Amino acid sequence: MFIRRYFLFLIIALLCRMGSAAQIGNTAVFSLEDCIRISAAKNLDILSSHAQLQTATADITSAFGSYLPSLNANAGFSRRLNQDGGAQVNVAGFSPPPNSYSLGLNANYVIFNGFSREANYNRAQKNLTALEASNVQQVNQIRYNVWQQYISVLRNSQIVKINQENLKAGQKELERIQARHAAGIGTATAVYAQESDNGTREYNIIQSENQFSNAKAALLSLMGLNPAQEADFTESELTAEISDEILLQFRNDIGSIDAMIQKAIARRSDISAANARIDAAEAAVTSSRSGYFPSLSAYGGWSWSNYELSKFSEYGRSFIGLNLSVPIFDNFITNGQIESSSFQLKQTQLDRARIEQTIRTQAQSALLNLSAAEKQLEVTKRTLKSAELNLSSARERFEVGTAQITDYLLANTQFITATINRINSVFDYRLAQAQMRFVIGTL
Repeated sequence: MFIRRYFLFLIIALLCRMGSAAQIGNTAVFSLEDCIRISAAKNLDILSSHAQLQTATADITSAFGSYLPSLNANAGFSRRLNQDGGAQVNVAGFSPPPNSYSLGLNANYVIFNGFSREANYNRAQKNLTALEASNVQQVNQIRYNVWQQYISVLRNSQIVKINQENLKAGQKELERIQARHAAGIGTATAVYAQESDNGTREYNIIQSENQFSNAKAALLSLMGLNPAQEADFTESELTAEISDEILLQFRNDIGSIDAMIQKAIARRSDISAANARIDAAEAAVTSSRSGYFPSLSAYGGWSWSNYELSKFSEYGRSFIGLNLSVPIFDNFITNGQIESSSFQLKQTQLDRARIEQTIRTQAQSALLNLSAAEKQLEVTKRTLKSAELNLSSARERFEVGTAQITDYLLANTQFITATINRINSVFDYRLAQAQMRFVIGTL
């Protein structure tokens, strides 16, 4: 009865353990919220996405610049090196000096260029919108990855504790069996069997501890931290029990597969990014067609030149004008640009269709995983109760001599297996919930 009560208490205690971010000695303690927050700030993939946004912002600034006039200033100086040769040029007895100077200021403004300016600005805006949505999706993906790895850490942590307590119970049982054997009321076979079983329990601890350490290292790396640092993780965001009401409520919130897909298409940032990329590609097609339209620009300026730095008003010249350019034949350059941009538009449309197909596949997979997790919860609940009763019965029969040590050890192994399976089923359901929320865009 001691083992039954102990393991029941251990499962509840492990699942109910509460905590918050803290520092215990050299060990940093993270909650799920801490892991998500830190990964959003330090994950390398997210940082890379943020860097791309700066490029898109610069592209918008460049596109907006086409609405502004261009302004150029120039200054020149030249000196004739062959002065004797230059002296032969004589106008009315005047021989020009060897030095000459020039100044100029020119402005140009595009009035109309076939809507290319407007289309390029729209394209830049849509590209920025697409990158912002992609950045959000990247953050959501990392958040889901953190959920997955966090659950893996908690799962392996609890399995380690189950195996450790199982070894402690086995060591106490070995001491009791050895005492019975020394008193002449037990067999050496029982001692050897218990020692062998304890060796298996030690092996299970080593294996589960290795899996736990690997899971922690993977989570820390995902957070952008040193995977070798000392860290512990709390379970404050995970409820202790999964009742039938929770299962039913979650199912009602999800709805049918069609409702899931509609929610995902309406909320997912990768769909929003795909839509923005399509708009940008359409703007690029419009910009390409501008080559068939005439362009009109206005220009003006001031220029001056003299052999010395003087008489600016006398030799200076101010001017304004209009320039109309009508394309007649451009060697099919515009046609090629239209074909290229139209191809890119088709590609972005196909990319959106692929994303939507991926969402449908993800939704179906998430629904199947959720159904399997629900069934596992029900099965492991029944199995654990039966394993508890079987272990209690086997222990009592072994103590009174009506059962072999192998029967008792087998019952204990079955109980430990049922306990671990129950832990796995709880976290499998939590993972299925996270997957479902990620698919429909509500994680």
